[in-house]
Amino acid sequence: MTMDSLEEVAKQLQQHFMKPLLFLEEPSDDIDEQVIENLKKQTLWLAANKAKEEKEVFNQGKPIFTYLFIVLQVLAFLWLEWKGGSTNTSVLIESGAKYNPLILAGEWWRFFTPIILHIGFLHLLMNTLALFYLGSAVERIMGNTRFIVIYLLSGFMGSLLSFITSPNVSAGASGAIFGCFGALFFFGILKPKLFFRTMGMNIIIVLVFNLALGFMIPGIDNAGHIGGLIGGFLATGIVLLPKKRNRIAQLLIACFTALLISGGLYYGFHFPNDQTQEEMALIEAQTYLEKENYSMMIKELTPFDKEGATAQTYFLLSYAEIQIGETEKAKRHLHLAIEVNEQFHEAYYNLSLLYLREGHTDEAKKYLDQAVELHDSEDYRQLQDNLNENK
Repeated sequence: MTMDSLEEVAKQLQQHFMKPLLFLEEPSDDIDEQVIENLKKQTLWLAANKAKEEKEVFNQGKPIFTYLFIVLQVLAFLWLEWKGGSTNTSVLIESGAKYNPLILAGEWWRFFTPIILHIGFLHLLMNTLALFYLGSAVERIMGNTRFIVIYLLSGFMGSLLSFITSPNVSAGASGAIFGCFGALFFFGILKPKLFFRTMGMNIIIVLVFNLALGFMIPGIDNAGHIGGLIGGFLATGIVLLPKKRNRIAQLLIACFTALLISGGLYYGFHFPNDQTQEEMALIEAQTYLEKENYSMMIKELTPFDKEGATAQTYFLLSYAEIQIGETEKAKRHLHLAIEVNEQFHEAYYNLSLLYLREGHTDEAKKYLDQAVELHDSEDYRQLQDNLNENK
């Protein structure tokens, strides 16, 4: 090996390790064994030091909060099952799921509580496995304090985007977990070689696959996923990696994030979609029902008496109309309720009572039979027996 070729090798090693190699004290045309040995030692020392530095990147903290969130979501799932089932919408709403009308009513904590609630065992299992692997990786890289900021901000932004775009009840750690993807992507920008050498392509493939599933399968709250992904990326920009500081960049990202959240909250609270407004009207109508203020029930629900209304809206309107003697309107709304929801046994039963009151026994029996078929109620069967005896 000539001196020129040795210097070229040294130059390449310096570029790789990004540190100088001082293997010659004085220029010389001769290359003896001591020179080669010095180069070997420096190369090995730099390689070991680089490996140590990279290992330290993945050991900034033990995944304490990852395991804590796993325990919390398992306990929350058991609690939901005990209260009546994790797939029961009423139980989910009562327990803190994302439900737009109650958020609009001031229950801001519903941006956070859905993070530990899950709908069904499979939902819990998949999110727990994802959190175990992704959460552990992010917490080891970022450290405990940074991880909790990233996880909670991601979960919040997932709930916020879902609140803005979807009126459906939702829950799950998916937004916060997608925030872990966002954090790893930011890590990839700061340390691209290490990222792609250790996890890069796997992370990208898994993320694309999960987002694609969200768009293809109905019922998946992809807005929550995308919001969480953005939240995780921005949160990592705010806290940066351990031993990394860029105050100006961090401040700019923090200001941008604050503006984004403020804009989202303003839009969500001032421009709720039609379904959310109808659900809010239903809550108000229930309040008036408890007070037996039927005229106010009708006033509250009438703006939604149009094509596309929910079966519950039609049913409550019919109930209030029955109470004030507007039978024909009540019958029309009960028929509409059944058109929207063919399983609405209460609507069949009330129709039966109205037709019976008018003396139309055959019509009354027809709707009562359907009510009994859908729901085995003692009241339904007793009326059915009476009609059969008097036939």
